[in-house]
Formats: sequence, structure tokens, C-alpha cells
Amino acid sequence: MTSLPDPAASRAVLIGVEQYTEPLQPLPTVANNLAGLKAVLTGPDSWRLPPEHCTVLSNPESATQVLDAVHAAASEATDGLFVYFAGHGLLSPVGDLYLALSDSPPGRLFHAVAYDQLRYQVAEECAALSRVVVLDCCYSGRALHGYMGAPLELADCGDIDGTYVLTASAETKRAMAPKGEHYTAFSGALLRTVTEGVPHGPEMLDMETVYRHVRRELQARKRPVPQQRARNEGHRITLARNRWSPAAGPEAQEYAAALREALRDGDNAADPDTAPYLRGERVAPRAFVNALADRLPETRLTRLHDLRRTAQRAAPDAATQLQYWQEEVELLTHRLTRAGDYSRDVEGELTRAQERVRQLDVEVRVLNRQVRLLLDEKGRDTATAEALVAATATQSEAAESAVRVSAPPKTPAERGAPGTTPAARPSAPVARTSWTLAVLAVLYVVIAWAFTLDTVALTYDSGRKPASMPSTSDLASGEGPHYVWDVETDVTSTFRPEENDAVDKLTGDLVVSVPQPCRDRTIEWEITIDGREGDRGSLAGDTEHQVSLDLPLNGSPDRVTISASWAGGTESCPSFGLVWTDPRLAVDLDLVPW
Repeated sequence: MTSLPDPAASRAVLIGVEQYTEPLQPLPTVANNLAGLKAVLTGPDSWRLPPEHCTVLSNPESATQVLDAVHAAASEATDGLFVYFAGHGLLSPVGDLYLALSDSPPGRLFHAVAYDQLRYQVAEECAALSRVVVLDCCYSGRALHGYMGAPLELADCGDIDGTYVLTASAETKRAMAPKGEHYTAFSGALLRTVTEGVPHGPEMLDMETVYRHVRRELQARKRPVPQQRARNEGHRITLARNRWSPAAGPEAQEYAAALREALRDGDNAADPDTAPYLRGERVAPRAFVNALADRLPETRLTRLHDLRRTAQRAAPDAATQLQYWQEEVELLTHRLTRAGDYSRDVEGELTRAQERVRQLDVEVRVLNRQVRLLLDEKGRDTATAEALVAATATQSEAAESAVRVSAPPKTPAERGAPGTTPAARPSAPVARTSWTLAVLAVLYVVIAWAFTLDTVALTYDSGRKPASMPSTSDLASGEGPHYVWDVETDVTSTFRPEENDAVDKLTGDLVVSVPQPCRDRTIEWEITIDGREGDRGSLAGDTEHQVSLDLPLNGSPDRVTISASWAGGTESCPSFGLVWTDPRLAVDLDLVPW
């Protein structure tokens, strides 16, 4: 409980007896106790009770008057109840505590107030959340115990929140009313604690803090020490604001001046919560400055926070310094969190970079294979061209020989004069052969161009995404796409046609490869067309398996699926490579039926 009870929902009953008959001695300072305690409870630094909510019974005439007043307050209070008694305490023959009135000599306890009856009103007839009973009398420690030391319900009622009992002395000790002092010993220490504050104590004084400070003071003066009993957080009931404040240092003064400037309208100057901040007696916390965000620009708000943190760090009390260090820990935690997020982002970038390097490595290996294939094809094409040239030359020489043999001898005139060279004329068969070859070459180019017009590329649709895929510009340019997978266990990927044209075959080059140490492993692959098997194969006993696909189709398919997986072997291999080059749907353009 760190806030004061609601004044409108709280009540107090202050009972004091100063006039006694023999053999009990009068207690003249009790009247000062009542006046001082009422001033505290109705003042701005404590419960702020309206005067009508603070009942004072000075020298009550009967126990009934006392119990009626306590019953009325207990019935009305819903937040806080404070009951105080100052006077003589009496013990019955069986050890029960009685609160003596003016005409309550030891032999007439029926004229006194039985504490059990008062306790019943507080414990059973009151619904207040916070209940405090303070007894400044002899033997008041008996209020903490029942007969033979059994605990009383007031302190041990498990279902009642916030009960607290504070007594001036132990159960077998007498309280003191020193001569010449303004208050009794116990009540004087209690009032000084509330009115002067606790050095370096918390901003709000709860009953535990008050008890410890009062106990230290009385022990130091060799006087009876108080006793307490709390139940269900009763020791946290707030009694008053801590009025002690250290001398404001230059940091606190500068901060207070900035706050006064921010609140120069003066609306909050009289507020008991705000006034200590504006006087520099206390350092206004972060929440107080945050509440000014609507009326101050960002620059001034930032300056106030800077001044606040400086004042908190230089504060002489540990509680204010703790606020600074708690905020410092929050800032460091926030920075560490941001650093952790940045580290994770960098780690993610590194992971993506490593993945890209791995993909590039796969692409490089694939490109190396393609280069080897192109070089092999180029070698075969070169050999074929050389053979064709040689055959053509042989045919030409044979044709010329035949012409020379069949031609009649030339006359001297036809041979021309000595020293002249006759004009060479190509023979008709050679000319016809040249024209035929030219026409065939043009026709081949036209057929190849028409073939490219009648193909449909396949693009990735679903399943395992290839590690390397062509860009949109590559597909638009008509270049054959290369799809690359680096497979650890198995892979299944589905492709779809870019267009729905009339086609009747599936083409493309498929390469399956493994590292050299894994050549004993077996890899099986399969291509399905609309769920039906199109082709299958396997790689075993070698590092590479190449297939040129030319699969007949029954119309344009909706999807083409390629799959591959390890199928045997004992070697431990991290992955195998799968490359599908230029997968297309095409039209069979066989011009000559063989």
C-alpha cells in the first residue's frame, strides 16, 4: 500500500484519558497527544481527514460511549480506520487487557473498556481495507496476545486485509509519561516521526517504517520499546508522507527552477504532492515530467529529463539515487535488446550471404559442366564440318575430271596465242550443286527459326524451389533457363507451361551429379506429366548422369514434375546436384518421314 487512504472513506477515533482517581495517577500530557495526533491525521501530509471524520473522546464517561464511537466509525469506514487510545492499561486476574477510564480503579474493571470488545468492533464490524490500532498504555503488549499467549484474531484474522496493531510497551511493561515533556514517551516519538519525517526514508511512511524509527528513538533514550503485529500486508499501510528532505543541492535547485518555469501558471504550486518538487525538497520522478508532455515542446521535455537524471544521481538519499540507477538499467537493457536485434539482423545477412555463396558454388559447378558439354559438342561439330568440306572437295575434283575427259580437243585458235590465258567458266553441274547447298542452308535456318517459335518454356510453380533460377528477362529473351538444385535427401518440384499452345513433346537436358567420394551411392530420378510417368532413370557407379529428354505428349500438359532422391549406397554424402537445362514443350517438326 503506497498511497494514503481515501479521506472520504476513512475514519479515526482518538480516545484519551488524563484524569484519574486514586490509586491511578493523572496523565496531563494525554490531552497534548490527542491534539497533536488530530492535527496530523487531518493535515495535508497524512490521511487528510475532514474534521467530522476524526472523532476525539477526551475523558469519556463510560465504556459504552467509547464502544459506540468505535462502532460508528467502523461501520462508516470502507478504506481506512484508525483507533488510538492513551491512558492507563489494566490487567484482569486472568491476564486480559482493559483500557482504564477516569472511574476505573483496578478493582472495578467493569467500569473500564475491555480490549476484546474494542477489538471485536474493529475486526468484525468494519469493512475497511486498512485498519490501525495504536495503544499508548501500560501492558498494551497484551493486545497482541490472548489468554496464555494465544494469538488474538485482530492480528491473525486470515480473511481480513491490512490489520496493524502498534503498542507502547510489552505485555508486562509500563508505559512512560515523563514529567516536563509535552507528550507521553511513546506518542511523542510517534508524532515526531510523522511531523519531522524519517531521514533518507521512503517518500511515503508506512507503519513498518514508522515503527522502526520510533523503536530506534526510544531505545536510544532507554525507554520502553514499542511492539507491533501486522497481518496481510498491514505493515504496509501508509500513515503519512515523509516530511524529511535533505538540503537541496545545486542539481536539485536547477531542476526545481526548471519545473517552476514549466508550471509558471501556478496551478499546482499548492498541491501537497507537487510543492516539495517545486521547492527542491524532493526530486520529481520521471512520471511527473512525462505528465508535462502535452504542454511542453520536445526540446524542453528532453532538458527536464536530463536535469532530473542529474539531480537523481546527485541526491543524498539512497531511494532517489536508486530511481536513477533503475532507469539506467532500463536504458542499458533497451540498448542491449537493440544490439541483440542488430546482431540477429547481421547474422541473418551473413546466413543469406552464405546461402548465396553456396548457390553460386552450385551454379559454378553447373556452368563448368555446361562448358565441358559445349566444348565436346563444338569438337564434334568441327569434325563433322571438316569431313563435309573434304567430301565436297572430293566431289568437285571428280566432277572437273569428268568434264576434262569428256571435252573435245581445243583448236589452236581456241587455245589462244602463246602467252594468253583463256577465261575460266564453271561447269553447269558444279553451279547447280552450289545453288542446291545454299538453298538447303537457308531452309535449315528457316526451319530452326520456326522450331523456336513453336516451343513453350516451363517455369517453376511449386515444391522445392531451385537454388538457381532464371530471371524474367532471361525467359523473355528466349534463352534456355537453367534450374539447379543442391539436394540433401530428396527433391520434388513442379513446373507449368508459360502458354497453352499445341505441343506434342517435352525436351530438355537433365544432369545428375555427385562428389567423387559418393560415386558408389545411387540416385533415382523421375519426370511425371500430369501425374503420369514420363521418364525415369538412375545414377550409380559414376559421378555424373546426363540425359537428353525427348518425351512424346498427348496435348499440352498442366504440370510437369521432376523428383530425385538417394536410393542406395553406404557412403555418407552431404548432397547431390540436379540440373535441368532448357525444359520446354515443343512441336515435332520432322519434315521427312523416315
